[in-house]
Amino acid sequence: MKYIFIFMIGIWMVVFSFAMRFAYGEEELCGKGKEIFTQKKCSMCHKIEGVGGKIGPDLSDEGDKGRSEEWLIKYFKDPKSTIPEAKMRPVKGTDEELKALAAYMMSLKKAK
Repeated sequence: MKYIFIFMIGIWMVVFSFAMRFAYGEEELCGKGKEIFTQKKCSMCHKIEGVGGKIGPDLSDEGDKGRSEEWLIKYFKDPKSTIPEAKMRPVKGTDEELKALAAYMMSLKKAK
């Protein structure tokens, strides 16, 4: 019985450590996406939590819209291919940058 308990604690610690690494990696990716949002001057058109432009849609709750990373990246590369009436210009950047920007957009959710 003692060994089963020790074994279960060991498994829990391994699972927990992987979960923490994943969460930290996702947090880091979102931080990079936020930096890219700033560098690309996206706030000239878009607003997040009351800060930014008014030309584009408010992105404060973008993560609540259920859009996937793939959809967002496709939209960034060619907005009109997903929303024909879009006025946004394509976002220029590497695949890694667009992935980080998508992660940041998916993290933007209304506070509950």
